[in-house]
Amino acid sequence: MIGILFGVIVPYIAVAIFVLGVIYRIVNWANSAVPLKIPTTGGQQKSLPFIKRTIYDRFDSPSTWWETVGRMLLEIFFFRSLLKNTRYYLDRVSQKDARWLWLFGILFHYSLLLVLIRHSRFFLQPVPSFVEMLSDIEAFKGVFIPQVYISGLAIVAALFLLWFRRIFLSRERTLSLPSDHFALILLLAITISGNLIRYFFKANLELVKELLANLMIFNISKAAAIADQIEPIFYVHFLLACFLLAYFPFSKLMHAGGVFFTPTRNMPNDNRARRHVNPWDPEPTAPIFTRGITVAGRTFKSKKLDWDTYYEMYRDQLDEIAEGDYMIVPEEL
Repeated sequence: MIGILFGVIVPYIAVAIFVLGVIYRIVNWANSAVPLKIPTTGGQQKSLPFIKRTIYDRFDSPSTWWETVGRMLLEIFFFRSLLKNTRYYLDRVSQKDARWLWLFGILFHYSLLLVLIRHSRFFLQPVPSFVEMLSDIEAFKGVFIPQVYISGLAIVAALFLLWFRRIFLSRERTLSLPSDHFALILLLAITISGNLIRYFFKANLELVKELLANLMIFNISKAAAIADQIEPIFYVHFLLACFLLAYFPFSKLMHAGGVFFTPTRNMPNDNRARRHVNPWDPEPTAPIFTRGITVAGRTFKSKKLDWDTYYEMYRDQLDEIAEGDYMIVPEEL
């Protein structure tokens, strides 16, 4: 019964929450209006012909769709903005290089990528040749016996470094929320338990692969029979991974998908070439839209609330202010 619960029911629930949660977040982001043109850039914007731009400027301050795609690729695969992580102190006219965070981030994310590629062996039959090749290369096959996977150890080291940063650095400790610590602890628990299974407490990986294969084809009866035969140590790692899967869409870890919808990254910096129209400013359908401005033959409307409408919206707050005989003095302006 425990095997059915942990090996069949829980993973199906986790996957369902993950899929629905990711779809919900993506649809919500896709339907969100972007009222402002807010790309964050540090390069020379495209302007007059005699103002020269370097190749660096083209990717740091893109003006075309292709340049923006290039910038996004650099952001996704090389964490470009994090690599520029340098703090400037105006009072001391000094700067502090903080790019060590980029190193920790790269170490964690690429180690995680290698771990996920290796784990694809449990879902694919036959196992692709490139998966076997990557596994042999990172484990230095033929050098260490037993094989030691570098990514499995590197990801634990990177997570500890990222966590210690939030614990021991005063600025990061002040800005960190409990959810930030929780995500790192959960990832550490998953990676450490996986390493324990790999090197110390063995589990029957053939049964694990057979269980996952039957779950993927919804062969529930056979999966339940196999689940009861697998060692309990495996379910510690498996349940933690299922919990992470269900938690993922509702946490900051969802930045993996959110980066594609970030206007500070995915918008070209072409303010001088094109007018950005506020999509939250529809055509007038009510009396509160009272003014408009015509530019290049097109009328743009702005919302203007009359006093009666404004009072109805904030009646309680305004009455409370009036009862307190509150007055704005020059020092408060």
